[in-house]
Amino acid sequence: MKKFLIAVLLIFLFPLEVSAAKIDIYREILLRNSYTIRYENLTPPPRVTNRDKVELYGKSGLAVEENDYLTYKSPIGVVTADGQTRYEEVGDENFMLCRLSKDGEDFFFSKYKKKDRWEYFGTKKNRVVANEKNYLAEILEGKSYGDADMSHFLNAILPNTEKSAQNSNYRFIAQGKLANGLFYEDYRSDDNGVTEVVRYYFAGNNLVKIAAASYHKDSSGKIDGRKCIIKIQEFSSTPDKSLLKLPEGVKDETKRKKN
Repeated sequence: MKKFLIAVLLIFLFPLEVSAAKIDIYREILLRNSYTIRYENLTPPPRVTNRDKVELYGKSGLAVEENDYLTYKSPIGVVTADGQTRYEEVGDENFMLCRLSKDGEDFFFSKYKKKDRWEYFGTKKNRVVANEKNYLAEILEGKSYGDADMSHFLNAILPNTEKSAQNSNYRFIAQGKLANGLFYEDYRSDDNGVTEVVRYYFAGNNLVKIAAASYHKDSSGKIDGRKCIIKIQEFSSTPDKSLLKLPEGVKDETKRKKN
């Protein structure tokens, strides 16, 4: 692992003075708030415990026959937006954590497969209550695009005026074409004692993969780090409007003040 990280990062010690262009397409799509993104994180960070899955499932516990929800799996994610109306989900083919944002409110719920169909759980089965949208959290932490890795890499391409104070600053360092026909653009950050290089892969102008390697020195001076690979299945400028509303059969039980 250490050798891999060092080898990848040594390639980028001498930045090239060239102009990046392909990632600009996706920066503009994000800034217009009109998109659909589908992806799979092939290298999620290791889970420390299974207890989180039990809690997020929305019930007091899991039956033994349902323990497949505790299996370590690569998360898949979907994010779509049409203006200020936005939906995101992350999980696997059997379980998803979901958030629908519209009209200044957030609806949090989970969906899970039962007998090959989705069932929904918010405050209780098929019931949700809106939360006031937390704009401060977005300002401080940046926008969410499903899981933490995808959020990190997409916030990285936003202009500085759109980034939170916690986002790292990246500089363009290289671009080229691989033997398999894919183009790439490389970006590097050296913030807070962590060096990270992110490579965005393109088939023509289509973003198809994101790969990154980062390293830092721990308290004993040893080098540590991780790599990450995300497969992009769709990144279009067309919102999936079927997802920008509560699922059929889910009731909004929010008690709102009358004007």
